Amino acid sequence: MALSIIPLMIRMALVHVILIWGTNNVIATDLTAQQIRHREIGSRLVLASRIMYAAFLWVAKFTVSEFLKRLTQQVWRRSYQIGLQFIRWFLVLTFIGVVIATLSECRPFNHYWQVTPDPGRQCRQGHAQLITMGASDVITDLLLIVFPIPIVLRSAMPMKRKISLVLLFSLSAILIIITVYRVTATIHRHSNQQFRSLLASLEILAAAAVSNALVLGSFVRDRGVKKNRFRFGSTAGSDMDNRTDPTRRGTITAMTWGSDSDLVGDL
Repeated sequence: MALSIIPLMIRMALVHVILIWGTNNVIATDLTAQQIRHREIGSRLVLASRIMYAAFLWVAKFTVSEFLKRLTQQVWRRSYQIGLQFIRWFLVLTFIGVVIATLSECRPFNHYWQVTPDPGRQCRQGHAQLITMGASDVITDLLLIVFPIPIVLRSAMPMKRKISLVLLFSLSAILIIITVYRVTATIHRHSNQQFRSLLASLEILAAAAVSNALVLGSFVRDRGVKKNRFRFGSTAGSDMDNRTDPTRRGTITAMTWGSDSDLVGDL
């Protein structure tokens, strides 16, 4: 998750300039040469800020998938391993798709920052990028919700902890709601840049909260004595065998549960 700080800080710097200088998403009348120049620069920076915005969200999704990897490694079911690999490759492909949609909607390319004459809505408002990213965002969030729930429900966890984990994974539904509202409200407001940047910042805040809640939530519960694992050839095992029947295999007597990944592993 620390890696996501890089695109986040870059986007913050870009958006600061964009909000001050504006973009070409405006009816350009009575603008001075300097104002037009500033809007051209702001429109160029919008492209970079949208890619950094997507980079932050997708890094946060990869953070969640890395946590899910811990669960699937404990389970050792090939279907779960394949499912997680599919999700991770899908994240890569959707991110590439978002970048392509960001840079390919407007032709010729320099119309992305053209102020006068009007380059057209597809170059000023970026609806194709908005819809592509919104759809990819919703689908990937749904995958990250649906994938871990069967693993949790089939585990040896107490029911109370199963419910708490299911609710924890379901927090991503908040991001889906925000994304759907962001796309529809932005289109309704004709991609007003200030409004679009505001909703994007709110989604970034929610994504950071959800991804950290998933990882840190399990970390906080990762306390107490871990369940002991018997190791053949260990000193404890040898002493046990010396005190009991030589033909009897050493057994584990301490079974105190530890982290969520330990519990999920006992399927």
